[in-house]
Amino acid sequence: MSTEKSKADKTTKPVLHTIPENLPEELLPIYDWWKTKGPAFLTALATAAVLAGGVFAFRAYRASKTAAANQAILKASSLEDLENVVAKYGATKAAGTARLRLAKAYYDASNYQAALQTYDECLKKGTARALREIAELGRAHALEGLNRLDEALSDFQRFEQQRTGHFLYPQAVMGAARVLAMLGRKDEAKNRIEKLKAEKTGDEAVEMAVANLDGVITRYEPRAERSLFDMAEEAVKAAPAPEKQAPAAEVPAAAEQQQPAAGQP
Repeated sequence: MSTEKSKADKTTKPVLHTIPENLPEELLPIYDWWKTKGPAFLTALATAAVLAGGVFAFRAYRASKTAAANQAILKASSLEDLENVVAKYGATKAAGTARLRLAKAYYDASNYQAALQTYDECLKKGTARALREIAELGRAHALEGLNRLDEALSDFQRFEQQRTGHFLYPQAVMGAARVLAMLGRKDEAKNRIEKLKAEKTGDEAVEMAVANLDGVITRYEPRAERSLFDMAEEAVKAAPAPEKQAPAAEVPAAAEQQQPAAGQP
């Protein structure tokens, strides 16, 4: 029994660290802390270093991907190239620029539905503010191209009201004027044009664009909606009349004429 007790006492005794000779007394607390907690501190420090290195490496990788995306955007020369850039670098910081260029390429190719979807992606993916404003106006143009005029007018007017100092503000006003004219509201369209002309007096580029649009709106006449029956009736009227047949040759009254009688001798 005494043997077991002595073993228990031996195992529970704290380990005493040997104090180096000539150690100043003021360093004793530091030395004691180092001996008891130093290894754990080193482990935590090494872990933090590994994590910091991982974060640094990830940031460097992400920066290199963004740089590669920017280079790919600059080199893209076709719609297919831009589609590949968005597919490959859609998760980088350059994705917003790539999508904007792709949406514009779709619009220029008259693929307004694809342009609208791409502009919507720009707005949903957390694009930077400057790019987001461009996407908002691009979306309005795509809706105009799809002949969704009420929605396009709403987007143009929203941009016009909220972005009065934006460099694309004149484009929004002219877009609203175009749509108003197509909706048959030419007087409102003219008022928008005159207001913009007064606001941008002295800006030659805007004045020229406004003058051109003013002439287009003046000449524009919306097409009247026609039913299928009206269109069919107009087609019948426009068709050429059938040619009349030439009259048949008249038959003489007497089938044969009598030969004159021979003269008597």
